[in-house]
Amino acid sequence: MRADSRAVAVDPISLTPRLTRRAALLGAAAFLAPIPTSVLAAARKDPAHKSGLIRLDSNENPYGPSPAARQAILASVGEAPRYADATIESLTKELATHEGVAASQIVIGTGSGELLRMAGLLAMTSAPGSELVASRPTYEELPQFAEKMGLKVQWVAPDADHRHDLPAMRAAVTELTRLVYVCNPNNPTGTAVTREALESFIRSVPAQCTVIVDEAYMDLVDQPGVGTVAGLVKDVPNVIVLHTFSKIHGLAGLRVGYSISPVALAQRFASLTLTWPNSTGISAATASFNDHAFLKTTRAALVGDRARVHATLDRMGLRRTVAQGNFVFFDTGAPLKRFQDGMLAAGIKVGRHFDGYDTWARVTIGVHREVDQFLGALPHALV
Repeated sequence: MRADSRAVAVDPISLTPRLTRRAALLGAAAFLAPIPTSVLAAARKDPAHKSGLIRLDSNENPYGPSPAARQAILASVGEAPRYADATIESLTKELATHEGVAASQIVIGTGSGELLRMAGLLAMTSAPGSELVASRPTYEELPQFAEKMGLKVQWVAPDADHRHDLPAMRAAVTELTRLVYVCNPNNPTGTAVTREALESFIRSVPAQCTVIVDEAYMDLVDQPGVGTVAGLVKDVPNVIVLHTFSKIHGLAGLRVGYSISPVALAQRFASLTLTWPNSTGISAATASFNDHAFLKTTRAALVGDRARVHATLDRMGLRRTVAQGNFVFFDTGAPLKRFQDGMLAAGIKVGRHFDGYDTWARVTIGVHREVDQFLGALPHALV
């Protein structure tokens, strides 16, 4: 406490406005009134980061949430005092119908993050000294958590095309391996392996080893032969497929994801739940899931601008991957820090460094005008 401060005893009740019948009625009327179109229009504007920077560094989708999800978010305020039991059950049934599985095979989590950590716990409870096999680089939530929990991570380098090297990953599986992590499409490389290749790999892994397939970016794929392996849960006993509302749905801040797995494995997996999904996130996810027109236009915008960036990189002769997410990954030809600084000078923040890719940059696809600004700044940042 500063020397010139004075502690003053305050009665908190005296600071609380007296709730009159008139005030209560006015408050109820304001809450029940239709949401003004001006508010919804403002909510649909491009999100401006308070730093003033164009944020192309975290693989966020700037087009979401959808109009329907925004309305659901605002309407969910009235349900904030209640636990989300009923809405979780409702969304679970919708997802199960969509995936063609029983509701018992769906586990909803607070984003893929919780589900990935649950996968780490699944390996820990399987056997002492368990190991995890993963590609490097990849999304780090699961490997980092596994290491903290005492699991040994067997890292496998990507192939020449920067994809998961499935044969090498299979060779790394030993009698101690209890978990294999495949992020497809992969983050940060953006590359994807075909459904056929991945299915063959999954079927070759011993039954005592669970394969986690993280399909966060699957909605943005346009590469022939790449597709979800969720259908394998019908006859493969040791696979868990993860989907999220953070990417195509633009709900990263509300943390909603779900897993699809065989019934017996789903029961074990659900028993490891760490938290309870929030009612606002569930309401937004349900609304977005059914806003098909918005999802279609969002996908078209992101995939179209991704192709535009790829074409520019090709014209400039810069090496790149065949990225299938809402980002691109390319070789700047110089230490990444130099490129980051050049982009920051133009008011643009790009992705961080990844092991083994000292000169490569991961850049998120923003809204159209942000992509225009990135492409305009690109030649200068490479100098």
